[in-house]
Amino acid sequence: MFAAYESLPADLKKAVAGKIAVHDGSRNSAGQLRKGYREVTDVRETVGAHHPLVRTEPKTGRKALFLGRRPNAYVRGLDVAESDALLDALWAHATTPEFAMCHIWQVGDVLMWNNLSVLHRRDPFDPNARRIMHRSQIKGDERIN
Repeated sequence: MFAAYESLPADLKKAVAGKIAVHDGSRNSAGQLRKGYREVTDVRETVGAHHPLVRTEPKTGRKALFLGRRPNAYVRGLDVAESDALLDALWAHATTPEFAMCHIWQVGDVLMWNNLSVLHRRDPFDPNARRIMHRSQIKGDERIN
């Protein structure tokens, strides 16, 4: 997402500066509504983490787009149409093939990435295949209220 931010047109860089997005926390990675949450009909009522649309890597100072799941995401301070248009433009830009990497899994592979600078997803896989996943998480350095 460093390259995606760096190649944003000037008008989009200006539009994302200082903006905070609400990332929908009501659904799991399969898109299912989590227990205890209700369906959101107005994105301004989205419940979830609040993060800047642009994160700065503390050691290098490089900026990266920081996007969460698109459904029910909302940019604080914008009306719904403006928020949707901005997020749609960012997603369209960030998900182009030039910013994508596809891994073809082989036995013994290990992948690591920094969630602050990478969009990731998993494609469908053979449900009979054995998968072992371990996750490690480190507390971030920015907090938004």
